[in-house]
Amino acid sequence: MSDITDLFQGYKLIQEKDGFRFSSDAIVLTEFIGDLKEKKVLEIGTGNGIIPILLKIQDKIDFITALEVQNSVSELAKKNIEINNLESNIEIINIDVKDYEKSNFYDTIISNPPYMKVDGKNINKNDKKTIARHEIKLELKDLIVHGKRLLKPRGSFYMVHRTHRLPEIIVELNKNNMFLEKLKFVYHCEGKKSNLVLIKANKGKNIILEVEEPLYLERK
Repeated sequence: MSDITDLFQGYKLIQEKDGFRFSSDAIVLTEFIGDLKEKKVLEIGTGNGIIPILLKIQDKIDFITALEVQNSVSELAKKNIEINNLESNIEIINIDVKDYEKSNFYDTIISNPPYMKVDGKNINKNDKKTIARHEIKLELKDLIVHGKRLLKPRGSFYMVHRTHRLPEIIVELNKNNMFLEKLKFVYHCEGKKSNLVLIKANKGKNIILEVEEPLYLERK
């Protein structure tokens, strides 16, 4: 079962009622990302295609390739591209990034990856929603390793992730000669702890880190 969500400017998104549905994570990430027109752009783990569509709505891309490991989810993303007439701007490929053979090719990589580690709890490892949330198909370290492989030197890597995993993210980035360039902490509301962090990293160039003003999704 699925339904259709109205986005902006007449764009629409088909979403499965019992599958993974987009949240504010995708919205804040696309707003954090700069102008990517005239750049080679890749998204790792597109889900239903929401981030490429939002980037196009915001006129930040000319063209983007988006990878999705789950076949049925990638088919849904393709439907969303078709109903919005974006076939000339967005390419969906059903593949595991670990099997994607390009290297040193993209100027920019974007990802809203699974946030949760597989910690031995009893979870359904074949459930689409679980795969989208847990590091079953793609662990953080593998995301960064393959992000580095696919990026050109001095390329940019954008990601949204859980704030409590930031130390681990920094370690994995540095292992792969990737360095933080920009951070933005996201808070559900004032007076609460940050639950999300927006990250821009750079391949091969250690520059002065910029920490942007925090983003509050709700104000008291």
